[in-house]
Amino acid sequence: MSSDHEVSNKPDGAFRILHTADWHLGKLLNDQSRHQEHQRFLDWLYRVVKGHSIDAIILAGDVFDSPNPPQQAVRLYYDFVAALSSLDQCEFVVIAGNHDSAAHLESPKQVLSALHTHVIGFLPEDPADRLIYLPDSKDPRVAIATLPFLRDKDVRVGKAGEDTKQIGAKVVAGIQLRYQETADAANLGPNCPVIGTGHLTVLGSKTSDSERDIHIGGLGSVNPGIFPKIFSYVALGHLHRPQAPKGDDRIHYSGSPIALSFSESEDTKEVRIIDLVDDQLSQHQLPIPCFRHLAQIRTTSDALEKSIEEFTPDPGEFKAWVEVVVSEATFDEDLIERVQLAAKDRDFDVLKVIRSSTHELQGMSVEQQTDDEAIESLLDDPSGVFRHLLEEKGIQGTEAEELSEAFAILLDLDSQDDFKSGGEE
Repeated sequence: MSSDHEVSNKPDGAFRILHTADWHLGKLLNDQSRHQEHQRFLDWLYRVVKGHSIDAIILAGDVFDSPNPPQQAVRLYYDFVAALSSLDQCEFVVIAGNHDSAAHLESPKQVLSALHTHVIGFLPEDPADRLIYLPDSKDPRVAIATLPFLRDKDVRVGKAGEDTKQIGAKVVAGIQLRYQETADAANLGPNCPVIGTGHLTVLGSKTSDSERDIHIGGLGSVNPGIFPKIFSYVALGHLHRPQAPKGDDRIHYSGSPIALSFSESEDTKEVRIIDLVDDQLSQHQLPIPCFRHLAQIRTTSDALEKSIEEFTPDPGEFKAWVEVVVSEATFDEDLIERVQLAAKDRDFDVLKVIRSSTHELQGMSVEQQTDDEAIESLLDDPSGVFRHLLEEKGIQGTEAEELSEAFAILLDLDSQDDFKSGGEE
């Protein structure tokens, strides 16, 4: 799908911003690397910057898939930064997401600033320091309010004996305060449009199964009204489907550039382009070519072979990957062998076979969930695993809440250690 011609010419005098997020460089899907797809995306993005006269890119978090990404992923990121800087026309604003190590992102911050790249891993204490004026502070066309992923310590001070409701209220209030004080600082700065950023969950949004809970129990989910009106546009990351929460066109998730799970197999991925002419803002969506299609085959045990035989994947540069969901299967059926035989020599690879109430089998993963909102990996959702453990042990009520709160604190402390050491290879 070619999409390089679906955005109108840049208006005279416009400052053009491209919003992207959730690259998740280094991501694996059932142990399969996504490196080739990410490479193709970044090559495409570079062409878009040149062809559409982009003045700035906002990358709204989750540059990498883990705090300690593989060197291949790190090299991909720096190669793009270097290529972008060679154009000498585009500023690059990067905020950390919940998958990123703030320390790892910020470690080359001073060097990257010379390459027109502005990195915000940790939340700056002074709200004025969260504002980046582009193309420069002397004659700015736009201010970018850079709020990275806000961790627990950024938004609240914990107290012994707090219940889940109190913690949740403090988290939301803390997030709102950080945005309001940043907006207040923007009011004191040069008179220019302000673009907000963030990496969080906004209520009224659609999720997919490749996203990790940011706060235990969804305590960090906020209403769209949390973003001050001074923000002409809010460039968000974290959710992988492109969308405007509750239809608020001022607030957008750009989504991930590639499908990160089979639950996203029907999504059209995109970047968003924002044109600013004085105080007037217009925006466009620019679809991203699909370099490798993910697909689902939903069938019954009786129709399994026929369904695979009749399936034809959409064409792509790389071989399609398929998830097969089988209902009405008995426990003594060897679904793996049947699928392998049926899919042999086909122009797609089956990565995943799902049936209800089963566990992982050798060769392909077979997950317990039967719907496309199943958790892709237990390790990606430790809070979900803990909730499941409490249910299995029959722990409910106040005891479950207290244990969940204690687990949330431990999880936050552990993630702080990861982020502090994230710059060490």
